[in-house]
Amino acid sequence: MVPDEDGFAYPVIDAGACISCGLCGKVCPIVSGVQTAEREPKAYAAYTKDEPLRMDSSSGGVFSEIAKEVLRQGGAVYGAAYGDEFAVSHVCAEKQEDLAKLRGAKYAQSELKGVFAEIRQKLDAGQEVLFSGTPCQVGGLKAFLRKNYENLLTVDFVCHSVPSPMAWKAYVTYRAEQDNGGQLPESINLRAKTTGWSRYRYSNLFKYKGGAEHTARSGESLYMKLFVGGCINRTSCENCRFKGYSRISDLTIGDFWGIWEIDPELDDDKGASVVLVQSPRGEKIFDMIRDRCVVKAVTLEEASAQNGAMLRSSPVSGRRAEAFAMIRAKDWEKCAALLAPKNPGLLARALRKLGIFR
Repeated sequence: MVPDEDGFAYPVIDAGACISCGLCGKVCPIVSGVQTAEREPKAYAAYTKDEPLRMDSSSGGVFSEIAKEVLRQGGAVYGAAYGDEFAVSHVCAEKQEDLAKLRGAKYAQSELKGVFAEIRQKLDAGQEVLFSGTPCQVGGLKAFLRKNYENLLTVDFVCHSVPSPMAWKAYVTYRAEQDNGGQLPESINLRAKTTGWSRYRYSNLFKYKGGAEHTARSGESLYMKLFVGGCINRTSCENCRFKGYSRISDLTIGDFWGIWEIDPELDDDKGASVVLVQSPRGEKIFDMIRDRCVVKAVTLEEASAQNGAMLRSSPVSGRRAEAFAMIRAKDWEKCAALLAPKNPGLLARALRKLGIFR
């Protein structure tokens, strides 16, 4: 896998090692076709009754409750975490205290090097494994395994698209220079609920040693505007093959945007999750955690009413090349000017249609 100039990794064939077996094409879910659940999923609004856990989560804390149950059974949980200099990669958690690093949204494509092979070893040894990731990452894992494992549970999420790791690294450096003399933050929370959650009121929070902080509301953050505006995202996300109600995973989770209209009693500004139960395996684990959560059945139409990313791909901006050129030149001020809307009302209507901000 070799990154391009925008920081996205692509497979490159080693001509000296390739034996022309064609297996790479046969297992690729994009080339060979995406297999989704055979039944229509059941949809729910849910959040954990554990309030500190909920406040530490991006939405309703349902993922953490599922992960805790898998760990209780002696399993292993894989998800995206921050590493050195806040690079995003998938890691394994086998203790409950390690789950904290898997919580919260990481808006950059995660590194998966070696993870699929490690998961196969655990599955072959009989260990329960939970893998969480983007829908295409779940598809990639299942294609790699090439067989069904009863001890594998997969969870995807409602994905807008994946931003560039290069752009993310550059932005973290830029924020450190602006906020703290170039010293990197101690923690980053891109879904902080200090400003709320309902109606997209969450914030990006960068905390530094010594007490310095940077907070930006979701609709005001330069990085989030680049992401939502399609300026720093992988081009293939514009034609995502994994959209729709029925997914390749056992469970689909995400923010239940619009819960304030579907059931205002469930909207206390602390976060609610949308859950699509895709398979009997997903239903079994969801039933195991029901007593720890507030759960309400909803229709698929209610689940997607303000969650456009559940069903539709995210368009790439016509100014994507300009944005990347400015990021490579470290000219973030020009990036900000690039994003200044010529018609703020039109922009707001477009974001509402996508189900991103309100």
